[in-house]
Amino acid sequence: MDAADRDAQRLPIALWSAAGRLRKMAYELFLEHQPAVTWREFAKYGATPGMQVLGVAIDLGDGRAMDCGLTVAMSPETFSVEADIGVDAPEDVENNGYRYLLEIPMALVGSLDECLRLIESQVDRLTETAPHLLRELRSDAAQG
Repeated sequence: MDAADRDAQRLPIALWSAAGRLRKMAYELFLEHQPAVTWREFAKYGATPGMQVLGVAIDLGDGRAMDCGLTVAMSPETFSVEADIGVDAPEDVENNGYRYLLEIPMALVGSLDECLRLIESQVDRLTETAPHLLRELRSDAAQG
């Protein structure tokens, strides 16, 4: 296996690692809040060739779900990485019943190394922020 072949493995391995970190976070949140919440993971191909979307959905037990997602795409010129956390919000008709709680804007980079660093940093932000947001959502639901 040459250097190009080894480089070809780095992105899928990074996506596998990111999915694992999100899965671990979701499971820890499930353990903290059970039996009130459940969770599931998702991974799907994006809207364009070369795009991968992955994440977890935490079902809040009240008909809503909080989604934590990461989108990685590549084109012949760049890699892009973006992430977000959102929640079902049926009352928000303007946004099709969804409300973003955290949006990490798309970042464009020109190298695989930069892309891998972006994946790590955005997953760091998701895993740091999601527990606080889940607690807020559960607290708001209990009060309202």
